[in-house]
Amino acid sequence: MHEKVLASVPLFSGLDEDQLATIARGLKRRIYQERGQIFTKGAPGDGMYLIVSGKVKVAVQEDEDETIVAVLRAGDFFGELSVIDGEVRSANVVALEPTEVLFLAKSDFERTLVEVPEIAVALLQEVAGRLRRATSWIRALSSQDVYGRIAGQLLHLSKMHGIDVPSGRRIPLRLTQNDLAGIIGASRESVNKAMGFFKSKGVISVDSSYQVTIHDPETLRKRSQ
Repeated sequence: MHEKVLASVPLFSGLDEDQLATIARGLKRRIYQERGQIFTKGAPGDGMYLIVSGKVKVAVQEDEDETIVAVLRAGDFFGELSVIDGEVRSANVVALEPTEVLFLAKSDFERTLVEVPEIAVALLQEVAGRLRRATSWIRALSSQDVYGRIAGQLLHLSKMHGIDVPSGRRIPLRLTQNDLAGIIGASRESVNKAMGFFKSKGVISVDSSYQVTIHDPETLRKRSQ
């Protein structure tokens, strides 16, 4: 069963059945409920995780402020940096909904790199892609106002997680104003003002469960440029 899951993960999609079986030997299944803590900042880097189903958020907490680094879904992986460099965890990871993961311990990860060296190349490509996206986001943070940052982030979340509905494209994530403030690096008050503006123009709507539906993506696209 684990081999079939691995084959659906982009990191392992180019491997043959024997290579997948080699990796699968070390995998352990873990289940987390909504808001379940997967690991905390400062914890030992004892292994990496592959998401089978569900979603998680990667966030950094500083006093009262939380910065959401990423929202990950099925097919994504996390926790690899601490396994590679031996340092402690650099962020908290929490399940946003019931989530199933496969855990690969550090010793099994190191064994896998020796026995299936093709993974190292794929891993480097993925890490490089994340670094490029982070660089692009840092550039956006320095050059855009809060309206532009929110527009860009809503479009990104819509692309990664959105589902089509009759009125537009809904982001099936609980996105409170505090969450959005943490994602874009702004105050809750400024996010409230920007979200209110987009809602008043009919660009987006927000339901009682804090899920955002985008009705006019083109306006968001123009505002994020």
